[in-house]
Amino acid sequence: MANKFEFQIRVYIEDTDAGGIVYHANHIRFMERTRTEWLRASGIDHYWHQKDYNFVVHKINVKYSRPILMDDLITVTARVVSCKATSFVLQQNIYRGEIMLASGEVELACISNEMRPSRIPDEIRDLIQRELDHE
Repeated sequence: MANKFEFQIRVYIEDTDAGGIVYHANHIRFMERTRTEWLRASGIDHYWHQKDYNFVVHKINVKYSRPILMDDLITVTARVVSCKATSFVLQQNIYRGEIMLASGEVELACISNEMRPSRIPDEIRDLIQRELDHE
């Protein structure tokens, strides 16, 4: 499948609770980091430095299947599954080797500086469309 970005992350002690298991909110941080690296690897200029729009998480659903442990080397994936005028959806999974540890679906909405829905900029829309065309 061409429409899948992968990013590896090492789990450190600050990612875990007292039992050495990754704290549940850190799964979302790992997914966020992977989305940012996906844009960077795709040649999108640092979208977080622009001034006309922002992306916000509109909806997120995470399923925790198995624990992520201290010192694990995990692979987090991002795959575009759909796109509308002002939002798009990514499927994101977290693996240790071939074992899926968590999965999530994230809907990102584009908003203006006035906090109103805004069309996704052409540069990012083109990237999303290329990803969808590779399914």
